[in-house]
Amino acid sequence: MTSYQQRGNSGWTFVEMLVAISLSAVFLGAASLVLGSINANSKRLTQIIEVDIGTDANQSFYGQAGGKLRVYAAPNFGKAAFAQEMRDAMLDDAAQSSSIFILPRQLNNTIRPEFLRYVAGDLDTTTPRPRLDTPEAFRSFLAGAEPTSSAIYDTPIRNVPSVNRPNTTIYMLTPDADPSYTRILAVYEIDLTPTSNVSGTYASVRRYKNGALTGYYDVFYESGSGDPFQPGFVVFERTSRAAVVEGQAIDRFKVSEGSPFYLVWLPDPAINPYKVAPWSATDPASAPRQAYEHMAKKTSFLVALPMFPNL
Repeated sequence: MTSYQQRGNSGWTFVEMLVAISLSAVFLGAASLVLGSINANSKRLTQIIEVDIGTDANQSFYGQAGGKLRVYAAPNFGKAAFAQEMRDAMLDDAAQSSSIFILPRQLNNTIRPEFLRYVAGDLDTTTPRPRLDTPEAFRSFLAGAEPTSSAIYDTPIRNVPSVNRPNTTIYMLTPDADPSYTRILAVYEIDLTPTSNVSGTYASVRRYKNGALTGYYDVFYESGSGDPFQPGFVVFERTSRAAVVEGQAIDRFKVSEGSPFYLVWLPDPAINPYKVAPWSATDPASAPRQAYEHMAKKTSFLVALPMFPNL
């Protein structure tokens, strides 16, 4: 047996052990400092707030009794991961949808069916087929299929929601085998609820399937001097609609060469939009961006959704 082989079968020398222990001490010491910093910062930067959103909101959102919830305050980067998951789920559902309609509201939403009655699809019917090519047309159709929805979606919508309707519902539709019905693939809701016990806003984003809550994320925004987090969405129409002149406020949104589409802003748990410095307007009234340019820096979750994904 060679001396090299004998050396390979023997244990470590004292010098080698001393070096290994020294290196381990260096690495463990650095790791302890990093871990200590993470623990200290997590306690300093992460805050859990008990908010009162009201019994009606809590029941409508989550099917829970009482009005108080415990929620992380922004900024919270862990919650931002949940927002990313919700955004991805929204895009996946959009890819499977035949049409998407977004409506603004002030009240809590309770209209989350799996099917909507489509009378025009009945055999031998004389009912004309509704032209569902705008959110406003869908709002009228929904009022016929679900009469109680007219009290929730009580304001006409064209391009920009009213400042008095800060909450948003997204209906994603898909064809059904029965021509007398249309299926709702998923319903997404975005609510900004003022809290009564602390000064701020409770933001909640949820997904429902056939009335059942399948996922959500939430965050608390402490009050600040920043601009309100709205509009929650804007609607862009086809350029072909520019043939009819309807005034600058509407005509500026007729810019889509293909399918009409939406821009949707999701609340960002990592940013408190109410503490972002107020925006100084730069775009002229003739530009569509003038209606939403102040949303810059308020969220990292901007979603573009076509009104007719599968067409």
